[in-house]
Amino acid sequence: MMALMDDQLRYNRQPAYIRFKNDTHYDVEVVWINFHKKEKPYCILPPGQFLDVNTYATHPWIFRECISKSRMVANGQEVFMAIPWVEEHRRLAFDHPISIPLRTMVIIKMPGAMELRLLCLLKLVNIIKAKEDIRTLELPVILTKELIQMIVNKEEYKSRLTN
Repeated sequence: MMALMDDQLRYNRQPAYIRFKNDTHYDVEVVWINFHKKEKPYCILPPGQFLDVNTYATHPWIFRECISKSRMVANGQEVFMAIPWVEEHRRLAFDHPISIPLRTMVIIKMPGAMELRLLCLLKLVNIIKAKEDIRTLELPVILTKELIQMIVNKEEYKSRLTN
């Protein structure tokens, strides 16, 4: 049992060099989950952009679309955990010796089952100028509430960017 814990600690200390690429049409919040299982916002990653992160193996990362707070996937996973760069080097079977750390590309995408309803609401949020304008759309109450919350989220995330 103690040997297993030692192996896990050793693995946790192994560095991983990641390049997160936002392959969506939306701003994505990059979040690190700390050792106490608390979310620590890292940054906002605009569409088509990438972010280089030096982290450690087994550090969990999650990704959310900024307005709806919907979870995105990284390399097909809702919670991404890196593997050590040395193992990535071995996995790719490079013949040349290791001289510099290998940065692993991690693609952030929308989940395959993203609902049409959510996509339409995201589009509306970008068109609507003020919360008051929502009432003119004559939407069902539940959609109106979701849309208002998304606009509030958008305003919060924009204020975070300017601070």
